[in-house]
Amino acid sequence: PKDRVEPMEALVDELWVPSRHVRDVYINSGISPEKVFVVPNGVNYDQFHPKAAKLTLTTAKQFKFLFVGGTIMRKGIDVLLSAYTQAFTNQDDVCLVIKDMGGESFYRGQNAAQIIEEIRKNPAAPEILYLTESMTTDEIAGLYTACDCLVHPYRGEGFGLPVAEAMACGLPVIVTKGGACDDFCSAESVYFIDSTKR
Repeated sequence: PKDRVEPMEALVDELWVPSRHVRDVYINSGISPEKVFVVPNGVNYDQFHPKAAKLTLTTAKQFKFLFVGGTIMRKGIDVLLSAYTQAFTNQDDVCLVIKDMGGESFYRGQNAAQIIEEIRKNPAAPEILYLTESMTTDEIAGLYTACDCLVHPYRGEGFGLPVAEAMACGLPVIVTKGGACDDFCSAESVYFIDSTKR
């Protein structure tokens, strides 16, 4: 927001941001480049690794796509649900596991719970397993290893920690190109979704 630029410029000595993308956004908004430093998030490899104990999921489907994060438009949940329901039906051996986060706190009233429930009511729709309960870090790691692919089609992201965690657990990742995840994703390591800036 424009009204934050002057106070940040006048009162803040340094701004630490998690990605080059966020650094560029701050600088393009009018913050002096010499004040903005990239301090990326990290992943605890003692917890997030391919041998993390798999979480038991209530699905008989063999292939499990996974989405982890707030089910808000900025994270692209609508894009994911649209693509998933267009590509698959209940006859396909796939399940979309959605681990919704922040629905009772910072994303309260913004999540896609109603849209997800409408899809789940359709007997012809592909299976969706919708998880909203709190999980420990070990359970989140086990969620990654219990699934086959992370899908994160975000519109805007500061870092994309679920992408880094999934990669640490050995999952293939489908993610938006041209944003924060470009700091640690490449065409050799992920499947990119093309995007344009608006």
